[in-house]
Amino acid sequence: SVALWGCTFDDGPGPCDYHQDLYDDFDWVHVSAQEPHYLPPEMPQGSYMIVISSDHDPGEKTRLQLPTMKENDTHCIDFSYLLYSKNGANPGTLNILVRVNKGPLANPIWNVTGSTGKDWLRAELAVSTFWPNEYQVGLQ
Repeated sequence: SVALWGCTFDDGPGPCDYHQDLYDDFDWVHVSAQEPHYLPPEMPQGSYMIVISSDHDPGEKTRLQLPTMKENDTHCIDFSYLLYSKNGANPGTLNILVRVNKGPLANPIWNVTGSTGKDWLRAELAVSTFWPNEYQVGLQ
């Protein structure tokens, strides 16, 4: 689950201007609390974005991009995350990356690797932006 700048995933990623990266290997999937979904019973209830890493090859990546930030400010990125594997396999790595002026994605400013258990964990990050540069945060 990711809730950033007061947005949730109850209505999908679109209303908050989150979007799938066009140049990644596959897409995040929206799970809505209001719609029936076919996930294993051990998965949490609610609305969130999910990646089922076991459906993809090692090294494949998917990115969800947040709106571009332009003004001089410090932006709080507050989100919940869960990396879980039913069979004990490594679910991979969740990275938070920043792109400046539409350039390449930089090194992660935050990441977590491996299973974190069945409970949601919370992370809070501060991203400072300096005009006239444009900054875009991505979850990978």
